[in-house]
Amino acid sequence: MEQTEIYGFDMIQVKDILNIMKRKKAWLIDLRGEEAYRNGHIRYAKNYPIEYIDEWRREIPEKAGLILYCEHGNQSLLAARKLRGRKGKVYTVTGGYQAFLKEEGKDDMGMLWKKD
Repeated sequence: MEQTEIYGFDMIQVKDILNIMKRKKAWLIDLRGEEAYRNGHIRYAKNYPIEYIDEWRREIPEKAGLILYCEHGNQSLLAARKLRGRKGKVYTVTGGYQAFLKEEGKDDMGMLWKKD
């Protein structure tokens, strides 16, 4: 966890999302654009595009934990760096939405699949 100490956020795996959401009552944030979000997203995720981070970060309670993901994981790292210093813990999903899609069909991921 050396990265956590240096950068002020935790990098997590897709399999950790649901557990952190339950234990820490963290918000799941999809940083991709609205169209990408509409085309598919992780269940329970709220769409807050990264380009509007300065606006939406004020809407979220300071103490709320945040689990951030983007398409591949790069944008969520940038957002996490910008959000460090919050009272609530910040997590980024390694590999982003694409890592989530690779988990398709695994039993423990069923709770996170968005149903239309």
